[in-house]
Amino acid sequence: MSVRRFLAHGLELSRKALRLVSPAARARTQAGAAFVRPWAQQPLQAGLPARYRYFRLSLGGLATQLQRRASRQLHGPGGALLAFGLGLGFIEQQVEEVRTSIAACEEIQTLFKRKKIKYENAIPSCTSGYRFEDYMVGYNIGKGCNAAVYKAFIPEVSTPKASDTITTEEKTEEVNRQEKSAAIVQYDSGEDPELRKNMLIAQENPSLSFVILKKETLFDSLSACEGDTSNPLTASVEDSSYPLPAFEKDTNYHLRAPAGDTSYPLALKMLWNINAGSSSDAILASMVKELVPTIPNALTGEFGGIKGKKIKPHPNIIQIVRAFVDNVPLLPGAWLEYPDVLPTRLNPHGLGHSCTLFLVMKSYPCTLQQYLQVCIPNKQCATVMILQLLEGVDHLVQHGIAHRDLKSDNILVEFDSGGCPRLVITDFGCCLAEESLGLKLPFTSNEVNRGGNICLMAPEISAAIPGPRVTIDYSKSDAWSVGTLAYEILGLRNPFYGCGVDYLESRNYQEDKLPPLPGSIHRDVRLVVKLLLCRDPKRRLSARVAADMLHLHLWGPELLASSQITVENVFSWLRYQTLLTLLQVSMSQKLPVETELKRSFLANLNFEELKLGLDLLLHGKT
Repeated sequence: MSVRRFLAHGLELSRKALRLVSPAARARTQAGAAFVRPWAQQPLQAGLPARYRYFRLSLGGLATQLQRRASRQLHGPGGALLAFGLGLGFIEQQVEEVRTSIAACEEIQTLFKRKKIKYENAIPSCTSGYRFEDYMVGYNIGKGCNAAVYKAFIPEVSTPKASDTITTEEKTEEVNRQEKSAAIVQYDSGEDPELRKNMLIAQENPSLSFVILKKETLFDSLSACEGDTSNPLTASVEDSSYPLPAFEKDTNYHLRAPAGDTSYPLALKMLWNINAGSSSDAILASMVKELVPTIPNALTGEFGGIKGKKIKPHPNIIQIVRAFVDNVPLLPGAWLEYPDVLPTRLNPHGLGHSCTLFLVMKSYPCTLQQYLQVCIPNKQCATVMILQLLEGVDHLVQHGIAHRDLKSDNILVEFDSGGCPRLVITDFGCCLAEESLGLKLPFTSNEVNRGGNICLMAPEISAAIPGPRVTIDYSKSDAWSVGTLAYEILGLRNPFYGCGVDYLESRNYQEDKLPPLPGSIHRDVRLVVKLLLCRDPKRRLSARVAADMLHLHLWGPELLASSQITVENVFSWLRYQTLLTLLQVSMSQKLPVETELKRSFLANLNFEELKLGLDLLLHGKT
């Protein structure tokens, strides 16, 4: 817009505005109210959306300065008119810039949302994996407060090692070789070298983004008595001796080692059924929260249409590929790890029911807790790890879901081709995922479940007092938990764990008592962690704004270092990131972690949130 047209447009707007607010115009409006259009009775400022109120109310902006200068130079009605016109003209230009920016962000967002993330294909066959007998079960890899997890694989769906094009003769020879090499693993005094070997989290590789402190075994040895039905052994738990019965018919299966070099690609999670009964419908209804991250074909038959909130796939959220109800088997370690939750047909003193829910997912090398025990990620890698958690939490918030139990045990880790850790949020048993509630839970009594892990529960949750009209808002609670986990990822002790002088309680801690992050950590990262741990959720960052700030820190240092940041500069950077990410996405099927993060950022691009994050990075105080 030329200066001449700009001034003319501003003066025209001012004349129209003055006609509306002049005494004569008001008298005519009152006299002929029946003939005046409805919008003519509204104040002038109502024509602009509320999101642009900072333009109208800005006292130190350019429009206000021009008004003051013009009113000093031109006294009388002419000067006031010119100043008012200039002010309106500049405001309208700024509003038009914002509208253009919002439209551009929406175009970029739409471009990346069209490229849907594929569902996990750990079990490519759509007809197998819906019964326990379909699986070969390995050793126990984890136990929580409500489930045990085992390595597993489906023999006919094992991942091929080499090319997919194999001749019939080669296939026959391979089958014969596997049949000769396959052996049933008996848990007696002998040991299997494949299962007893050291399970390292990662090997020393210069391309990895972390430092290995020590090499530890995630699985040291197998019990000599577990699963061996030939000896009437006993296991003592809490001074109670239980006889170890032989396998019953409905739980009889062979615990096999995978043939050849095939590993266990799956993890089988068996939930403990104490109160849900043995009906399939009752079990699924009681454990429906666990089914939140299931893929569309995870359930089959009569249970395929079970109601419950579901989420779209995301690289930082676990995907459950199979879910089914079956009889509880006697798995390795059951008598030592969880005898009390076994059904009475396996343990006469057990409290569990005969059937339960099984979940199948991709197997991951370790949890975040195990990874941090042996590795120290460098500062860049640690920032990328925190960013992944924020992207995962933001994805849940967009779907109206609160995890409510974020901790290092519930985060799985794998590594991309470059050695960068990929973090995956799992275990949705404590989540809030009800269509009727969204992210707000009525807290009428202490019997209402507020979630798990009281230590990492956001202050507005842990300090809530029940009442008739009390509602707990979970929209920023998981973001607060990510702020606490940032201490662990950055190599420090989590201040909300433990006891003693340095221990903080979420319900009553003071922000100035938080342990300061070392100066070696970049100021931007320290600022994000500080704002995530604000007690007041109104001042706390949302997961989306915090993620945008870390994206700008990681991939926009030149933009942040600019002497003058304009809308054009921001969109030049966004165009570059868009083209680069599209190229990277089109060139590889298995995306590296950084490319996945850029795609998530651009697919959720919002101008106002990006602008807020940019302003905080430029002017925020650590």
